[in-house]
Amino acid sequence: MRKKALLIVDDHPVYRDALGDKFCSEFAKWKIAVELAADANEGLEVLGRFSDHEWIVVLDILLHGVSGEDAIALFKSQPNAKHVVAISGLDESEWKKKALSSGASAFISKNNVSQFICDQVKELMDMPSQHTDVEPKARFEFRLTSRQREVLELIAGGHPNKIIADRLSISEQTVKIHINQIFRELKVFNRTQAVLKAQKYLLV
Repeated sequence: MRKKALLIVDDHPVYRDALGDKFCSEFAKWKIAVELAADANEGLEVLGRFSDHEWIVVLDILLHGVSGEDAIALFKSQPNAKHVVAISGLDESEWKKKALSSGASAFISKNNVSQFICDQVKELMDMPSQHTDVEPKARFEFRLTSRQREVLELIAGGHPNKIIADRLSISEQTVKIHINQIFRELKVFNRTQAVLKAQKYLLV
């Protein structure tokens, strides 16, 4: 089995080092390697040097040389890169869809605190995050309305927006609004993550 490892690719040295320190601190007890790279070439060199590791790549999508969707696709194509997590200070509403379409497992805004970024990465690694070791009663801490819970149940059932709209006698646009609010409350980025988290906290 390959060793799990994390690579942070970011050309802003202060942010890169600060995030690297945070991950090193979080991952120390699991002895997970954390590597840093200032650009895509350095990042690819790290993946090539440690080909026996299974990498999660935390990638700033505004790099010099190659950026955006091309950068995501480049790292996603590497055989030992299990996940690419896109991070950016760019507009989340515009770039999240682009990032996920290009192969990223998640898009995280740099406006979030470092602990939130760490917890999202830990979930991709199937590791406990700072806030996940809780009793099932924690489900009440999620502020979901009864309608949002109904939508979440239907998402868990694998139903598309049109069917959800028909079942609940609401418009597809209203369904989309509820789904966005569910994602925001559960701190997830797509339906799969929402269902997994909802099951974990006994919301569905």
